[in-house]
Amino acid sequence: MATLDELMNEVSPARRAKIEERAEEMVREITLAQMREELQISQTELAATLGVKQPAVARMERVDNDPRLSTLKRYVAALGGELSIDVKLPSGKRVAYPL
Repeated sequence: MATLDELMNEVSPARRAKIEERAEEMVREITLAQMREELQISQTELAATLGVKQPAVARMERVDNDPRLSTLKRYVAALGGELSIDVKLPSGKRVAYPL
């Protein structure tokens, strides 16, 4: 059975880019909703904490949403968490920047 890397090497660069873009979108969508659901907080409850209406939270969690860092920070803070950026340098060193 072929590995994912082997299969990805067989597709065209354009198709590979589309696959990678869609995978990033799926991860972003799952991550926001999963964080909220893990804490057993409804969209309505989170919306009240953020001072917005529930549809605004639903939009934040949509695949096609590309939120600003400030929006992500507010979302995570409303969940009681802290947002940071984790950077992996070419040397392999990782650096975290709290926001």
